[in-house]
Amino acid sequence: MPAPPPSTAARRRFWPLACALLALSVLVAATFAVPAVVAELRPAWQHAQDGPGAGAPGASSAEDASEREAHGADDAAASPDPAAAGLAAASGTVDAAGVTEALDAGLTGAPGTVAAAVAVAGEDTVVAGRSQERPMVPASNQKVLTALALAATVDPYERLETTAVRGDQPRELVLVAGGDTLLAPGEGRADAVNGHAGLGTLAERTAQALRQDDPDAAASGQWTVELDTDLFAGPELNPAWEGEDIAAGEITRVAPVALYSHRVPTADGADPGSRGERPEDPAAAVAREFARQLEQRLGSGASVTVGGTASAPEDAVELARVESAPVSEQSAYMLAHSDNSLAETLARVAAVASGREGSVTGVQELIPAALAEHGIDTGGLRAVDASGMAQQDRVSATTLARAVDTLVTDPRYGPYGRGLPVAGAEGTLSERFDDPAEAAARGVTRAKTGTLLDVVALSGYVQRADGSVLVYSLVLNGVSGGTTRAKDTVDRTVAALAGSG
Repeated sequence: MPAPPPSTAARRRFWPLACALLALSVLVAATFAVPAVVAELRPAWQHAQDGPGAGAPGASSAEDASEREAHGADDAAASPDPAAAGLAAASGTVDAAGVTEALDAGLTGAPGTVAAAVAVAGEDTVVAGRSQERPMVPASNQKVLTALALAATVDPYERLETTAVRGDQPRELVLVAGGDTLLAPGEGRADAVNGHAGLGTLAERTAQALRQDDPDAAASGQWTVELDTDLFAGPELNPAWEGEDIAAGEITRVAPVALYSHRVPTADGADPGSRGERPEDPAAAVAREFARQLEQRLGSGASVTVGGTASAPEDAVELARVESAPVSEQSAYMLAHSDNSLAETLARVAAVASGREGSVTGVQELIPAALAEHGIDTGGLRAVDASGMAQQDRVSATTLARAVDTLVTDPRYGPYGRGLPVAGAEGTLSERFDDPAEAAARGVTRAKTGTLLDVVALSGYVQRADGSVLVYSLVLNGVSGGTTRAKDTVDRTVAALAGSG
């Protein structure tokens, strides 16, 4: 027989106690959620204060068009221990009037046309804004949408493979591109993102496999390397990109395999950084380098030549492989360095993962679909490319702010959400927020920059003095001749938001 229900008096004693315990648990959760934000921001900020000798990130800038002041290359753009961002606002209600006042004060005298949206992290409602639904040219803030689309379709710990397999013909090998465009020409570096996997490593493993199969055949005669680039399809250049941007190396042909993010290595095989030259044919350059590395390792009696492009046999025998850094770390590198070519590559990888074609069209379909899947309004959106190099891109400040919010509050996307660089410490933000009126945001905001000749944008999140967290997007168009002033304006505005109460 079932146990009798508790008495009415017992129930009266239970519910007040339960409610008290529930309230206490909510208070504790709110108390500990916000310090998690500080834990994300402070270490990188502290590194920057301690200087390069203490391991400061100091990521280089690969910002588009007019943002090419040199920073040194750096492989520490991603956190070594990516975990869920876990952002949450502090207990209590954010004063919308105070946030609006801070936003208006910061944007006073802003050049050009302004669109802005500010919301509380984890909440949908915009608490302060200005023309927040107006479609704007986002410049590299477009990469925030790309990062979200990537996070929504590719496991953060997935690694992209480059493999060598046997071809259909005797003494024929096929190099299969798997989307890793951060290959080093020689040995890979386990501590690097750019150059994590190396063609020298792949060549050594391939040579070992060939020698194991037949030592005499491996060390003599002619070998041919074919290249399989079937992962991507369609044109390698987006028709919307300006010819002068291509000529200047701001963007290049997009291939599913490349050295140092579509850059020509230095004479000693090192990463040339954002100022390195672009290869005429990135994938062919990889095939040639792999053939050279393999020939060195097979012995003086063997020679290796490069054939053309060919699909690997369906039942191909794999000889060797190398793997990239996790995709979430590549995304962080892309955001910190504002790497245009990497953004386009990762977007095509995501398109393939979503079941679409790895092409310009596939990317154009993927980005709005990923936003819509997360309930983000796509009104006025024109996602022409993944990098923001296309002048025809259009996105509202609200959409950008919501994308940031989803990226950093959805626990599934934690490793991706931590990819935005810290103000005053990393990547394209390492030398921003340098004026006294901007200093309040140093170390307490992560954001993605965006700069074209006529555009300045900044989208990210900031922790305020009371511990609450705001997500924001500030986009200025028509700033021609006033880029520096526009940057100071948005930096000053974020600093005002950091101090608002």
